[in-house]
Amino acid sequence: MVRSLHHRGPDANGAFSAEAYGKQLFLGHARLSIIDLTDAGRQPMLTADQRIALVFNGEIYNFQDLRARFCADYSFRSATDTEVLLALYKRMGLQCLQHLNGDFAVAILDQDRGKMLLIRDRVGVKPLYFWRSGDDLVFGSEIKALLAGGVAPVLATENLQRFFVFKYVPGNDTLFRGVHRLPPGHYLEYDLATGDIRVEAYWKPEFTTDQGIGYDGAKRAVTEIVEDATTLRLVSDVPVGNFLSGGLDSSIIASRIRDRGQIAHYCARQSAADVAKEGTTSDFTYAQRLANDWQLSFRPVDIGAAEVTLAQIALTGYFCDDLIADSAQVPTYLITRGAADSSRVFLSGMGADELFLGYAGHLLTLLDQYLGRVPGQAAIRDLLAGLAQGTGRFKSARRYLYRLGKYRGLACRFGIYSVVGDVDNAVSLVKGDRDALIEYLSGYFPVGVDPFDGLKRFEFDNVLQKNLAYTDRMAMANSVEVRVPFLDHRLVNLAYSLPRSYKLSGLGKSKRVLKDAYEDILPAYVTRRRKAGFGMPIRSIFSSRERVLGMLDMPLLAEAGSINVSSVQAVVESHVRGLEDNSSLIYALLSFQEWYKRFFT
Repeated sequence: MVRSLHHRGPDANGAFSAEAYGKQLFLGHARLSIIDLTDAGRQPMLTADQRIALVFNGEIYNFQDLRARFCADYSFRSATDTEVLLALYKRMGLQCLQHLNGDFAVAILDQDRGKMLLIRDRVGVKPLYFWRSGDDLVFGSEIKALLAGGVAPVLATENLQRFFVFKYVPGNDTLFRGVHRLPPGHYLEYDLATGDIRVEAYWKPEFTTDQGIGYDGAKRAVTEIVEDATTLRLVSDVPVGNFLSGGLDSSIIASRIRDRGQIAHYCARQSAADVAKEGTTSDFTYAQRLANDWQLSFRPVDIGAAEVTLAQIALTGYFCDDLIADSAQVPTYLITRGAADSSRVFLSGMGADELFLGYAGHLLTLLDQYLGRVPGQAAIRDLLAGLAQGTGRFKSARRYLYRLGKYRGLACRFGIYSVVGDVDNAVSLVKGDRDALIEYLSGYFPVGVDPFDGLKRFEFDNVLQKNLAYTDRMAMANSVEVRVPFLDHRLVNLAYSLPRSYKLSGLGKSKRVLKDAYEDILPAYVTRRRKAGFGMPIRSIFSSRERVLGMLDMPLLAEAGSINVSSVQAVVESHVRGLEDNSSLIYALLSFQEWYKRFFT
């Protein structure tokens, strides 16, 4: 189990085992040294009497403050956040969680209290999986550790339709039957005497909108928390790097560290041909311009059609064993691989789009509300649903307007606007209960409730968790840790409390409060630029019928997941003819295919 996680911690490993309450107990750890690089930081870490043992992945960013506040009389053997966490738990028990600002997955064996505890950070930056059968509890940072521990891989076919719809399994289930994610902001308590488990929340986002905060006050509060959160996430005994896309979010982070010349800023670079075929804008041009203006240490990483091969998809599927079909995995893997030579810690602007309404799906929700106020809705809806998506001018806009027209009749449409790819096409691939899928989505959007309130919950539970999961996996595949200042829990609560108009204006200005808060710091070519997605140019890559069909293994798909091959062929044909944009669904099919080969054949 420990060897299977070597990529997450190549610097050292350790184990602790004991027998108590008639049970065999084991904790293992693979260490990525970031704070206190000496052997004093090795894990598992134990109290002096060895009654409490702890293993810990991640960082407690405010550990130095907590050490000074609560542990001044404690005799420390190391300068690590791990030992501070151990000391806090010994003194406070689980109450210590309320004081932590960090990203973490923790396992604590407490023989005094007769408990094994699994704990995950508030927002879900660090992964934690578990499997339960009888009295057996197996857990780890990745599913491959559970498999190495004897858990038999069984395909959860009941979750396969949802995987193709969402491009990941929503909620806390996985494609491995019986393997579950511990939800963010929760802990699992295993009673060593009885074998009983319970899962409890220790934190949840505050989704209630605060109408009392003024706009200027919101700008000040956002700026203060972003700056403090970024500073906290610089704590490290190894070099720090930064993702720089030239977009708003990463540029805000770069503005806080621009005076630290030792920090390298990395950006993905696509070819002009790929950008044109995608119908998007290039991040690289803006990032390079900002780096030149601010004299940042700038390092491009080339990505393009050549990098999306079956071998590369298989590699990302291995590391992301909780399968996610997001083309952003490949550039994330490539950038962190390049960064690993000079940095172990990496900052990312991830999370700002979910918190401050920066996605196209948010704009579609606003347009949907406006459309409901005009006459002739049915005719407009039919017109939009008839748009071709794959070729010609303004194809990026047409992809979204098509979705608005096609799904506006559904109560759960606001969730569909945030899903990548066409839902009906995804549903057609695998036998499943479409009504249950619609019911799952509709649960976030009850009739009469502001859809933007539903989007807070839906995106926190699903879209954000998916993005965090692939980011962690691709970075850790290269032994690099990614830190996300925008997902400091204080900023999460603040953002969710702000009125929609502070984030998405009535005229469609996205991330309004962020842009206005930093308008005097960032150049206009950053704050006013068109948003570009972070991903591989899959529309360009999958434009050839021969290439796509040559990559797909139809017999395996039919056998492995009972996938409807005729539906796959229809999806491919519609895509290459430019009638629909099915690139994300083709990528999901290829991802599932290569993942299945790795874990089930």
